[in-house]
Amino acid sequence: MLKKLPLLLLALFLTTGLASANEDSSQMNPTVKVTSYKKLFIDQVVAYGSGSGTVVSPDGIVITNHHVIFDDDEFKPLDGFEVCITFAVKDEPVCQYTARLIAQDKDMDIALLKINEKDVFGNALPALKFLDYQSNIAPKEETEITVVGYPGSGGETITITKGQISGFEKFNERNYFKTDTDFDHGSSGGTALDPQGNYIGIPTYIRSYAENVGFFLDLREARGWIDENIVKTPIRDIATERLLEAELARLKKSNDDLKYVQELYPHASVTLPEGWEFIEINDDSFFASQKNLSNPVGFSVFTSDYQFEVGQGYLDKLDEELEGVQENFPDYKKEEITFAGEKAFKITYTSFSNKNTTIYIPYGYTMVGISYSIDLDESEKQEKAIKPALEAFSFTKSSLTVPALSDTLRFDDPPFEITAAGDFRFQKNREKRSSDLLAEAVQKDNFEGNVTLYYSQISKDERHLTAKERLDEIVKSLSGRKLVYKNDEVVLGGLEGFLYTFEYEGRKYQQIRKRMSVSVRHDDYEFSIDYDDLTEDFDKNLPLIQKMLDSFQFKGELSELGIETSYGNLGFTFNDIQFHRFAQAISALAEKEIVSGYKDGGFHPEQLVNRVEALKMILESKNHLETEKGSKKIVDFSQYAKKRVSFWDVNSRHSLMKYVEYAKEKDFISGYGNRTFRPNQNVNLVEALKLIMSAYEIPVWAGDTDPWFKKYMDKGFELGLIPYGMYEPGHFLTRAELAFLVNTVYRQAKN
Repeated sequence: MLKKLPLLLLALFLTTGLASANEDSSQMNPTVKVTSYKKLFIDQVVAYGSGSGTVVSPDGIVITNHHVIFDDDEFKPLDGFEVCITFAVKDEPVCQYTARLIAQDKDMDIALLKINEKDVFGNALPALKFLDYQSNIAPKEETEITVVGYPGSGGETITITKGQISGFEKFNERNYFKTDTDFDHGSSGGTALDPQGNYIGIPTYIRSYAENVGFFLDLREARGWIDENIVKTPIRDIATERLLEAELARLKKSNDDLKYVQELYPHASVTLPEGWEFIEINDDSFFASQKNLSNPVGFSVFTSDYQFEVGQGYLDKLDEELEGVQENFPDYKKEEITFAGEKAFKITYTSFSNKNTTIYIPYGYTMVGISYSIDLDESEKQEKAIKPALEAFSFTKSSLTVPALSDTLRFDDPPFEITAAGDFRFQKNREKRSSDLLAEAVQKDNFEGNVTLYYSQISKDERHLTAKERLDEIVKSLSGRKLVYKNDEVVLGGLEGFLYTFEYEGRKYQQIRKRMSVSVRHDDYEFSIDYDDLTEDFDKNLPLIQKMLDSFQFKGELSELGIETSYGNLGFTFNDIQFHRFAQAISALAEKEIVSGYKDGGFHPEQLVNRVEALKMILESKNHLETEKGSKKIVDFSQYAKKRVSFWDVNSRHSLMKYVEYAKEKDFISGYGNRTFRPNQNVNLVEALKLIMSAYEIPVWAGDTDPWFKKYMDKGFELGLIPYGMYEPGHFLTRAELAFLVNTVYRQAKN
């Protein structure tokens, strides 16, 4: 399946200050910018949140807020921390330092970080200017204060605002100053100073009424906690640290050189004109923009990787994806061009006061996209500015270079492996935007189907639920989709979970698709393996999907228990009805719990059905119909379980005896002359038709026919109950054939 490619990514990128500064420690400001990062399972880091902090020791101890360093989604501290130091107030801070967490306290909303001894280029950390956190100043109401920090509304440079203490409040048994000083969320963890420059408090949060009111913690409340924790050894996360250092170094070096060379496939390069900067660089994308302008122009470059070479099939699918854009924008235009020496095509359309452009370049195993937006009020100026930047884009290696691909996908965190089957091929995800997606597998020349593998945290509201309870909730939400199969006792590689498969209508008219989702739990996380495809290809590929699931191996703490796999069926209710002529009818009845299978997971569709089994299927279908209608004809068959039975050859303890007694009372059956029912005798077509018409109260002509059963056959043909090729009244029915008859009459009666 072709990935949906963004047409314009400008709004997705975060801004990070990168301007070089004269690193003169004597001019340094002790208030630093702190950005917290989350380590993704795809071996990348992503900025989670930012705030401010205050350096309180020459070796780089920083005080900040707990909420600046904490992951509210996973309820734990974040993994990596960037510290930006301002060496000159007029310049942007230098963001080439990382830090480690020492301690945190949620109630006080405080945390301690320690800046690492070397920056991302291996240079020693200079002696830092710092503030004394042990002052015993007791500010009073109307005392003038200065707040220093990096508010999101203050641009990239450090922001200094003044105000006064306007009151006091107590939270969590601790004292806070209330102030009218302007600051926002980026100021959290920053520095509050009295008129003499004494460090007196930590800006913590804002209340919004008619206007913002800020609160900062009285530093005296935290002194004891700081003294206790400042001597502790920082927590070290080497993997995250290395990833963060590499990302910061790459960004800083690229801006120093005004050049970025992509080391990964498809190996591209761009050199920016003077007055530009790289805002963000990722493994699969980067964003560059003019700097220090009120209305800058910028462009983003993104790559979407494929397991097979991009050919016409992928391009056709991309055209389908773009149809929605074409419908919504009357001036949509697509034209073939040459870009960076390669055949490409350009999409343009106008939205509000902007002309949006995306250039797509099919390049080997990758689709490269370049997006930018021109303000129509400044089009001439911005077009002129962006032209040399776009012209500097080039590929550094041939498109024929094959990226590193492997049949077996392995991860260390989370620890697992899975192997592709047949002509499917796995590829690791490197898009931060899909952070929970670990990998995707597609099949050669199949542009509609794909297998995706996710690893994500289970929401707090669902962690206490069993697999069955979670699956039941999911099934309830499948409105407009047909459930094909569900199983709440799945085991995959030793991990337990559930799976479900459903059919739904695709984007095209009368296009029917199937989707299978398998979820197995690992602590508070879960692996999800999904397969989505056109129904025909889905059914054909099920054996390959089963091989992939069988190959899944979890390598964590459960691995010593042995690898266990059990998931039942995937695309059908039973494992032996795939491609069967009456598979749909069987699945429909199974979904309503009218029919069931055997312990081996099969339905045994070609097994002949006996009289008592047929009676149960027919009567239960009618009862289910009455239940759906909410009628008063619903039957409680348990009331017909009697000790004295009407037929001597029906065991009173037999679980199906109640259906025989009900049918006898209603005159649906009469038995044989010697008071026998012959429950194990195979049922033929005409017997089944007579039972169906009796149970469903279908009127049949009352006259005599020769032979006697002709009127039942005639009615069966009239109602379309009898399938093609089944014309002999004495034909003994299989379980599948009876399921077809029952499902057909059920649907007709329902409508």
